[in-house]
Amino acid sequence: MGRREKLISSVIGPEMDDTKVKMLDATLRLILGDMGEQYVKFWDAEGPGVLCFQPQADRAVFYLTIPELHAAQRASESDGDKDLAETMNTIIEAAQKINPKEKAGYIINDESGIRYIEIDYNQMSDS
Repeated sequence: MGRREKLISSVIGPEMDDTKVKMLDATLRLILGDMGEQYVKFWDAEGPGVLCFQPQADRAVFYLTIPELHAAQRASESDGDKDLAETMNTIIEAAQKINPKEKAGYIINDESGIRYIEIDYNQMSDS
């Protein structure tokens, strides 16, 4: 069991209580919502894109613009990684639609793979 799984298990417990799951989800949303201020700063300075987190890497947090995401998609296609290219395409399509005053886009890239999370500041609770 990895660090993340241990942390989640310590919060939720073995019974996977729905209330605890909702609390963990709300905590994640609050943290990423608070990161929205940093997201807007990157957006203003560099243009549309996503804030990336790579916990195991030397460069743990960085911003990728839409052109940089396109370059990553093309590199994935060149390397023959069709799944990653499709994932990048999905992220690009979502990131292009973001209004930074309303939403922020995040990529989490760790041992579990690449995930895209979009936080809507106006809908911070589960609907």
